[in-house]
Amino acid sequence: MADFNVIQLNNGPYDYLLIATSFRSSLSDLAKLNNVVSLEQGKVLFDFMLIHGNKKNRFVECDVIDAACERQTIKVAEQVDDEIRRRSSLYFRGNEQLIKNSVLPKALQYLITTGDVI
Repeated sequence: MADFNVIQLNNGPYDYLLIATSFRSSLSDLAKLNNVVSLEQGKVLFDFMLIHGNKKNRFVECDVIDAACERQTIKVAEQVDDEIRRRSSLYFRGNEQLIKNSVLPKALQYLITTGDVI
């Protein structure tokens, strides 16, 4: 899962945040999930900012059962905690080249790289 950065979360409802680091990142990589996270049961959140931008389908969640992401539980996350958004923003600020090489509009790139939490 080289196309994702994995961040372990300490607050619910998610156990891990997986940030897509490439436009090639997709949910089809879920079979590899158990290779990068140590989770038998729980919930993971995917951040597809570099693919979708800051739109409704930016965050996608899924349940993990028996160390595998259950495809039938995949859905757009309705509400994402501000702390998770902050951690995602910090990651992107620390990896500014990902933003500059993305297809995101210049205005959104500017907001992300100047520290706005989005």
